[in-house]
Amino acid sequence: MSELFREALRQYQQKQEAPMNTDLIAALRAVQEDARRTGLDKLSQREINAEITANRRERQKTIKQPVR
Repeated sequence: MSELFREALRQYQQKQEAPMNTDLIAALRAVQEDARRTGLDKLSQREINAEITANRRERQKTIKQPVR
């Protein structure tokens, strides 16, 4: 995942015809750093999909439970 952010950031920085949007670059760097800190930059696509599926199931389970 971090490779995608790194490549997007590199391409964005290389554009000379448009003015640089420092806020966007800062946001991309923050997301990249957060992914690095939490270890998400090392997950394979299969692991990412498994995490997403598990989170969806957990949310559905909590939504379906009746409130007492």
